[in-house]
Amino acid sequence: MGLALGLCLVSGASAVLMVSVPAPPAELGPSQEASESLPVGGGVDGSASDQRSAPEDEVSGSAAGQGQEPSAPTAAPPASDDARDEEPEEDVPVLLRSVEDEVDSADGDMAVVEGEGDVLGEGPLTTFAVEVEEGLPGEAEDFAAAVEQVLGDPRSWGNDGERSMQRVDGDDADVRVLLAAPDTVDELCAPLNTNGYVSCANGNRAIINQNRWVSAVEDFEDDLETYRIYVINHEVGHTLGHGHVDCPGEGEVAPVMQQQTLSLQGCEANGWVHPDNDPEGSEDSEDSEG
Repeated sequence: MGLALGLCLVSGASAVLMVSVPAPPAELGPSQEASESLPVGGGVDGSASDQRSAPEDEVSGSAAGQGQEPSAPTAAPPASDDARDEEPEEDVPVLLRSVEDEVDSADGDMAVVEGEGDVLGEGPLTTFAVEVEEGLPGEAEDFAAAVEQVLGDPRSWGNDGERSMQRVDGDDADVRVLLAAPDTVDELCAPLNTNGYVSCANGNRAIINQNRWVSAVEDFEDDLETYRIYVINHEVGHTLGHGHVDCPGEGEVAPVMQQQTLSLQGCEANGWVHPDNDPEGSEDSEDSEG
């Protein structure tokens, strides 16, 4: 499988676009070509485009069309040691655990987080495995728990009945969600130039940059939980066949497939695919309505 960077299918062939990925504050190198590959996993793709496995953060279509390159965003600082020590880790919400310092590199070897979860949601099953690079600070289990919580939520790609999700630890998972240090992300995302900054999707792998996981980006204004939801849903969205979209209008909720790491484009930050869905599921919602 290859990388797809805002590509479209033309008469069964792949069209290739050249893009440039901004990365603060290092000099930018040229991005490489990437080829089209097909979606993976079961379920309903809904409004999925033919684009997939695109980097989470290439230049947006509107900027590229004007010959402009968006300015490099600045990451929000990680939480201080004092803030981390305020409460026991088990009392911290799953999506806010393992807030660590940024790193440049780790051991380079990926390890699958062992364990199998429940089937979450209804509809055709999509399985996912979670891998974490060895040597990263924090707990691999915290990342796995966060991924499982996000993908199992009715506001995620399951869309309250269109698809069910289950975490597995086998080699045959439909989707693989990886957490890796910037240097390793650059290698795993090649030929895309991720510049040690952005995340990407490559084939059926959603590859999350550890520095973005612990620090988010400035536009999210220290809302690390929303950013973590966003980056998981965005990259997994690419593995399911969804391409990039733009902000629909000033002040509106950003679509999850918008490149929010680069810019909110006037939209409000959002991590969910279907933010209006009941987080508890439709059955509970119907019960609450009497």
